[in-house]
Amino acid sequence: MKDFSVLDRITEEYRSKGYFPSAVISVFDDKNTLYRKAYGENLLPDGTISAVDERTAFDMASCTKICTSTQILLLIDEGKLRLEDRITRILPEIKSRKNLYARLRSVTIYQLLTHTSGILDWYPFYTQKGKDFFDVFESFIGNTEIVDGMEYSDMNYMLLGLVIAKVKGKPLDACLEDLRIALGAGRLAYRMEQGQDRDNMAPSCYGNSIEERMVAQRGLSFEGWRSKDQPVIGCNDGNTHYFFDDVAGLAGISAEADAYERLCRLYLTTESPLLLRSMTEQEPERGLGWQVGENLYPEGCGHTGFSGPWIYVCRKHNFGVVTLVNRLAYPTEHGTNTGDYRRAIAAAVHEMMK
Repeated sequence: MKDFSVLDRITEEYRSKGYFPSAVISVFDDKNTLYRKAYGENLLPDGTISAVDERTAFDMASCTKICTSTQILLLIDEGKLRLEDRITRILPEIKSRKNLYARLRSVTIYQLLTHTSGILDWYPFYTQKGKDFFDVFESFIGNTEIVDGMEYSDMNYMLLGLVIAKVKGKPLDACLEDLRIALGAGRLAYRMEQGQDRDNMAPSCYGNSIEERMVAQRGLSFEGWRSKDQPVIGCNDGNTHYFFDDVAGLAGISAEADAYERLCRLYLTTESPLLLRSMTEQEPERGLGWQVGENLYPEGCGHTGFSGPWIYVCRKHNFGVVTLVNRLAYPTEHGTNTGDYRRAIAAAVHEMMK
């Protein structure tokens, strides 16, 4: 019997230091949950204090990207897409924007998945809220340099979300529901209030103070910020919330630990050559959607989310880890980076399971 009490000690240590107010951890193999525990409590928008349990849903932030990449890979396996497909073939709207087409005409699905498209790291689309997505993209892309090599960019996954919706012929949130059903998962959704239990959700943040500074540093402005006085239930990411109405390929999903455990288990059990390939390094520190690197994913792969969630899959030793935390859910700006916590959990679980 493995002793998972070390995860207890690590999590309580970091929580007591103020790294996050609450957490849910799940450790599993290809068949079973080996360990799952909830920690802490949260202040909710109505002023009540709510203890976290194993079914509490958290903002998945950029861990949303693994749901997006999984859907892309499954569409490729079904013969509906190819890694080498140029996105201008799938999204013809790009062709009518001169600057955008010039920059994206050779970009492929592979490049979007691996963040090698040459697109800059970030732009606040919501500063032009109300305009068409492709028109906003056109407005700034011609003034930016082509980035060599791997550059992590949310815009790659904005485009992949649009690709999924176009190929499947329905909205992205409906496409995610298809994945949820295929996984046999419970609470996994954009806009959790739509048809699912919204009561048991951990707050993700208070406003968007970090993004406010990022916008100001770029000489831009936006007047629609959420209040910093109330905890936010749901999506933290600014572009997803303000511009995409909480549904995008880059962020926006809320989920309970069990749902992402099922997603990770798909990769522990798959025999698809493409899904297996996705977990290996294709570009520096990048698989097809997945992050790789011994520092955070010993002998495996995973993904992080800005507001705190983290997933880790190690097929070699047949285990996965989901840690849901909400590091930004404090009433004063709180920039504690959870990297040290993630590395401690990764090292502990890897040592137990190898």
